[in-house]
Formats: sequence, C-alpha cells, structure tokens
Amino acid sequence: MFRTLAYLSPLIVGFGVAAALALTSERPPKRRALAAGGVAGALLLLLLLSSFTESPKFWGPSALLVLSVGLLSAGVYLVCEAARAPRELSQIVASLVVCGLMSTLFWLGPIIRASADEGASGTAIYNRISLAMDVNPFFVMGYSIFDTDMLHLPLFYRMGMADFQHGVPSWGASSAGFALAGAALAGLSFGLRRLTKR
Repeated sequence: MFRTLAYLSPLIVGFGVAAALALTSERPPKRRALAAGGVAGALLLLLLLSSFTESPKFWGPSALLVLSVGLLSAGVYLVCEAARAPRELSQIVASLVVCGLMSTLFWLGPIIRASADEGASGTAIYNRISLAMDVNPFFVMGYSIFDTDMLHLPLFYRMGMADFQHGVPSWGASSAGFALAGAALAGLSFGLRRLTKR
C-alpha cells in the first residue's frame, strides 16, 4: 500500500497544489499558501501513516521528493497566472508539466531508441536515458528510494532502454532540482506581476 501511494504521490501533489491555487485565486497570498500547503501536508501525513505497513525509513526521502514536485507545480501555475492566463488554463498547464515529467520514458524512449538506431554515440544515449530518469519522479523514487531496477520491469523492459548503459537517479539531486526550478518560477511570477502592474 505504501509504495503504491508513494509512486502516485507526485501526481497527486502536482494536481492537488495546482487545484488549490486555482480555487483560491481571489484570496490573499497567505490563504493560498495555506491551501496549497494543506494539500501537501495531508498527503505527507497519509504517506507517513501508510509507511508503517512497510518501513518508515522510506518516508523522509519520499516526502522531500513529493514536496519538491509540489513546489514545481506551484511555480508553473503562478507563472501562468502572472502571465494573465485563466486559472483553469494555469491549472491544466501545471498538471500537464507534472504528467510530462512522470511519463518521460514513454515519450522520450522511442526518440532515444531511434537515435541509437541512427548511430548515436554510447555517451549520448547514456546521457539522454539518465536525464529522462533524473527528471521523472516515478523513476527517481523507484531507483533511488526503493532500490528497484525500473527499466527491467516488464512494462518498461519492452521499450528497449534496459539494453543501454545509463546512470541511476538520486532523490536528493532531483528533489533539489525540482525545488529550485519551482522557486525560480515563483520568483519569476512575482517579477511578472510587478511588470504588469506598471
């Protein structure tokens, strides 16, 4: 139960944070922050409780990864909102970004495979597969937190990526990357708001 919830958590928090920001678009910033934080907090509490069915040691890294994805989703939403996109469109864009990250191996896999067939170097293929996994919360969680060889699971093995050498994602590095990207986007949104008010 814990692993299933953990694997789904990046999607849940990404969708939930964007929805909370959309529903509170007319509220003061503090109210909006509380709403978005409440979504993430409730999910993390549920994750903590379910972690006792397996091992609570997995909760800390999972929680940090999930929070960083939530921050990224918030950043994307706020930038769209600052660019005067309707709240519905902002929510859709933020959700699509999270979906895109969670599905990198499905849409990048065929491209990487085609480049290999066309004679791309081993280093280039290594870097592309590694990047596709580094930005995918699902693969980061599987490899780095649960120590599961995701590319050799039946669902992903048929994509042919396991035939090539690749790096292993780090939950710490990926979490930091998501969080920094989210913070940068949030900062950009504040700058855009100031410009549009002039």
